[in-house]
Amino acid sequence: MNKINQVGRPTENKGHRDKLLIAARKLFVEYDYDKVSLRMIAKKAQVDSALIGYYFQSKFGLFMEMLKETAAPVSVQLEKAERNITIDSPEILMRTYYQVMSDNPDFPKLMFKIASMPNTDKNASFKDILAQTLRFKNTNIFSSMYEQGLLKEGTDPLCAQMSFFSMMIFPFLMPESIKSAMGIEFNSDFITKLAEQNSKLLLHGCLLDSSTGENNNDQHK
Repeated sequence: MNKINQVGRPTENKGHRDKLLIAARKLFVEYDYDKVSLRMIAKKAQVDSALIGYYFQSKFGLFMEMLKETAAPVSVQLEKAERNITIDSPEILMRTYYQVMSDNPDFPKLMFKIASMPNTDKNASFKDILAQTLRFKNTNIFSSMYEQGLLKEGTDPLCAQMSFFSMMIFPFLMPESIKSAMGIEFNSDFITKLAEQNSKLLLHGCLLDSSTGENNNDQHK
């Protein structure tokens, strides 16, 4: 456990902050927000509970920071994709997402849990945090790709976006019993291979092959 110094402030240690974020992520996935106490988080992180107030002000502050920091690499790639849409944007975003979630495989379950909460005033704040963190309204890169003629003829951009999100999210929501029955060992090596194969499915199914010089701009005129 971390010690409190003589003036009542915890000794600075970034490792303790990281431990709290990791512990919070695991507990908030396993239990509803109201069921997770500061004591539970501190115990799992093996640090003094006073550190939660020191680093995050409150349980809500810790929850919000955990969401932001876990999703940060994906958010960065979303911003890049919005600024400069290319034929490689979906693959880069998917690989980044898979890489981040391979280290945090339960995080998509937490996102799904938040998004599935009943519409109440209390739950609205959690949904707002999730929306601000991942900016769902701005993630339809396929609409921009459609306008730029980067999709194969006959590809519906909204359907392509749905397929893209299904590829990204479902593997992490798939029940362990089904993975086991299919002989899937959901480790970092498998996740890397899955990202590569899903990228190829997108390329051959929805996106133009840039090596052919094919251009579909005429279909939007």
